[in-house]
Amino acid sequence: TLSPVTTAPATEAPFTLPPVEFAPTDPPVLTAPPVELLTLKPTKSPTKRPTARPTPRPTPRPTPRPATKRPTPKPVVISSDSWFCAKASYTSNWNILLEFGECDKRCSYMDHSDCEPGYQCRQSDECLELVGPP
Repeated sequence: TLSPVTTAPATEAPFTLPPVEFAPTDPPVLTAPPVELLTLKPTKSPTKRPTARPTPRPTPRPTPRPATKRPTPKPVVISSDSWFCAKASYTSNWNILLEFGECDKRCSYMDHSDCEPGYQCRQSDECLELVGPP
């Protein structure tokens, strides 16, 4: 059961915290030798053990072709058969929504003027599969 409050609320904290004592910390202790001490020193004469990663020697002449693959793949040729007009709308955070509907209106590669106002020319592999090539 609940009973009414008959005393005035306290205006001071019921207890006091002890004062905080600041004590200096101990100086840092070196637990491992510095990196300089861990590095191996050169030997006075050659050793017979191979290194983990031998240093490659330079070639006497430049290589006639690149030693590595092309940095970028060859461009992909996009067929203009897969471009259709899609109704464009946007979400509240400006992501574009495209509705191709029945995929009935083809357009030239990225030429929005082929489409009605409010529509954009976009690529759609699904539409190409649905209606086939022209």
